[in-house]
Amino acid sequence: MLGGAIVMTASAAMAQDADPAEIKIAVVDVNGILEQSEATRKIRAIIDEENQKFLASTEEEQIALRTQEQELDSQKEILDEAEFNRRLKQFQDRVSLLQQKIQRQRREFDLSLQQANEQIRKLLFQIITDIATENGYTLVMQKQNVVLYDSSIDISKEALDRLNDRTKDMTVTFTNKDN
Repeated sequence: MLGGAIVMTASAAMAQDADPAEIKIAVVDVNGILEQSEATRKIRAIIDEENQKFLASTEEEQIALRTQEQELDSQKEILDEAEFNRRLKQFQDRVSLLQQKIQRQRREFDLSLQQANEQIRKLLFQIITDIATENGYTLVMQKQNVVLYDSSIDISKEALDRLNDRTKDMTVTFTNKDN
């Protein structure tokens, strides 16, 4: 919704200089473009791949914790209460550290995804502005806000094609990668 306000505000500034009879309108499906873009698919694939690598890197630690838990459970009746509680505390600390590590990494992946999506969104708005300028559109509206329109004023396909072309070599950077 906010994205539509940005496009409409930028276009409204252009429209203020135009004679009302000269207003030229275009429609764009911002959300559809973002969902269909190759960049969005690539970002998701990269982050999914990195997440799988991270989870695989913690697998050995998870197995060790399961083994330690089974050993601790089997020694519950053998150890005195103080020793059992000491070992239980060590185990719980290790579990807590692993959980924190996984949570930090998830936040990092989420942040990387948000940042990459924001860059794509900004680029898309620049592309929409370029198309509007090139074609003399004085008002660009989000498709979901329009009830009826002639499909000839829909610039979504052109915007998607340009976005795909301009993002074909993009990469995702993980700033605090913890693996």
